[in-house]
Amino acid sequence: MSIPQALYAPEPFPSVDSGIPAAVDAVFSMQRDGTAALLRDMRSQGVMPTFPHPWGSTSAYLSLLRRPQPLAILDVPDISLVPDLPQRVHVLSRLSTVVVLVPDDTDSVSLLRAGAANVLSRRASPKELASRIAAERRWLAVLSPLHSSDDDNECLKLTLNVKHASQKILLELIQAVRRPWCCHDLCLLLGDAQRPLSRRALQARMTRLTHRMAECDTSFTVTKQWGRTTFGRAVEQQPAASRPVP
Repeated sequence: MSIPQALYAPEPFPSVDSGIPAAVDAVFSMQRDGTAALLRDMRSQGVMPTFPHPWGSTSAYLSLLRRPQPLAILDVPDISLVPDLPQRVHVLSRLSTVVVLVPDDTDSVSLLRAGAANVLSRRASPKELASRIAAERRWLAVLSPLHSSDDDNECLKLTLNVKHASQKILLELIQAVRRPWCCHDLCLLLGDAQRPLSRRALQARMTRLTHRMAECDTSFTVTKQWGRTTFGRAVEQQPAASRPVP
């Protein structure tokens, strides 16, 4: 007896409007027009959000930090316009698993070494791209959470009750990501597609946030060496009365 061919048919991807979450949590675009066209082509596959975020989007970063195993797409329609792409892949990979979409004939080695989980051609068919992205999501499902989410972190966030987005993203970046942040990496992550945030602007934001934290007797672990400042997770400050006298 012949078995109906339908039994061998692969399960279709859910549609964007089906209510089933897409495999990709956020799409970051280095050139918005090119990414918009790509997402239109991919819409029927249901693996990507329909809205691309620009590089530096604090709302997108926060959404990644609040997921146990986030998956992000970094779309690069024209690699010649992004000379620091490996560095950008490196900092984004600290927040999320990153799949980079690039033009054909792009050297993927530097991007994989920088932390990309995969580097795919933008010219692949929508079905192939969707299949490869879905495969990445299946691998993530068996891994332990990427970010720290302990009770002390949540308590600090509630106590500070930071409202300003520029301070909230710094607090969550430093508290959720397990390794300390270098000031240069923070500047690159929080800038835009054209240029990093200036060191002076980062310092001003950190100063305001540090003052808020001091009110709650906490502070980041700060290390300065060789022209770099690193910021680690918050620790409780020693009360003034118990500090040793010099």
